[in-house]
Amino acid sequence: MKRFLVVAACGFLAACGSNEAEQTVEAPTNATEVGTTDTASASQMAGTYEMTMEDGTVVRQQVNADGTYVDTDLQGTELERGTWRQEGSQLCYDPQGAEPEECWTGGTPGADGTFEATSGDGAETATIRRIENSGTGNMAPLN
Repeated sequence: MKRFLVVAACGFLAACGSNEAEQTVEAPTNATEVGTTDTASASQMAGTYEMTMEDGTVVRQQVNADGTYVDTDLQGTELERGTWRQEGSQLCYDPQGAEPEECWTGGTPGADGTFEATSGDGAETATIRRIENSGTGNMAPLN
């Protein structure tokens, strides 16, 4: 199953979709700084996100501060779960099972808080929107 990026763009913003974060956190001046000096903490990145893939598929992802995630469809059926980590300017997902880890890179959030994300090989993109600001959504944490 495909992994879905959520918050790589938040790595240098302190909080996804927050106008306040855009005003108070200065964007890095070069690519080397992204993800190394201005990364958001796991608790800042925790929350529920909605990803719209290029083919129109919509997935919800609960990102937990403990480094776990759960993907569901819009009806709440679990699609995938695993662990996530920041790797420089990328967010990497390692699903449970035999599928390999996949890393994604996000863009800068627009005025509406959405941003584009691209898979590590550049083959896939998604539009990401944060829909809940805390990691306390109704999706079960990874055990």
